[in-house]
Amino acid sequence: MGLFTRKFTIGELQMVDADRTERANNCQVKLIKIYHELKPETLLSKIRTFFGGRADVLAYYVIFKLAITSDTGSTHTVFIKTNPDFDLENWSTNKVEIYCDCPDFKYRSAYNLNQHDSLFLTDRIKIALGSSITDAPKANTKTTRLCKHAVAALNWIVSNYSSLMRTI
Repeated sequence: MGLFTRKFTIGELQMVDADRTERANNCQVKLIKIYHELKPETLLSKIRTFFGGRADVLAYYVIFKLAITSDTGSTHTVFIKTNPDFDLENWSTNKVEIYCDCPDFKYRSAYNLNQHDSLFLTDRIKIALGSSITDAPKANTKTTRLCKHAVAALNWIVSNYSSLMRTI
């Protein structure tokens, strides 16, 4: 992650190949829980605090925990962290961080998402992903932005976007 990296938006992450989209459409999505996070925001606010002596500005995020059951019967957990949208309609430009616990995500998506500051990370997830966060996939590994579970979860968020944001 560099100083000038830009997070992916929901709209950008939804642009995946037709095969992956079709497999995602065969998944069942269930919302498990909605978390709310307040945390100090950006390097700029930290610089202002350092020179101005004022407290950090807090940023507010919404985190969705979803269970995705694929057509093969396996269930995986997906976390999606995004900004609240009080207009209820700006889903395509809403910046996002995402994580899925499946091996496909770990070996083919995590590195690229981390390079764009769009990988949802906690201490537990860092341990689970290990070196796949910082080590690029091997040259012969076909990478993708998202696994079918993450695509299914994002599609579900988009389909239910207004009602989800209304509850915040």
